Amino acid sequence: MTYAISARLAELRAPERWFGSDNQSGVFPEVIEAMAAANTGHVVAYGDDPWTQRAVAAFRDLFGAESDVYFAWNGSGSNVVALQALLPKYGAVICTEAAHIAVDETGAPERITG
Repeated sequence: MTYAISARLAELRAPERWFGSDNQSGVFPEVIEAMAAANTGHVVAYGDDPWTQRAVAAFRDLFGAESDVYFAWNGSGSNVVALQALLPKYGAVICTEAAHIAVDETGAPERITG
């Protein structure tokens, strides 16, 4: 009996934490609640919905009415878009061999930005 309890406690130990990726962990409860609230009724997708319009309005309130807002699926997509915005086609990123952009993006910037 003691062994079974010890084994179960070992299964319940806190998960390890590391900075591997934004899609390796769960989300905050508030995110799940917001997704559940948005998961009702029928609306036109891909930007013509009230949630996207509210998000765009919030960004424009913060960064100015002239701001363009483009949503990216995850951190890798965001990093690639940011690099494309910052670098000319002939540009390069100089970083250490351990940098996130070099290790964890698995070639996405090179493939997408050229």
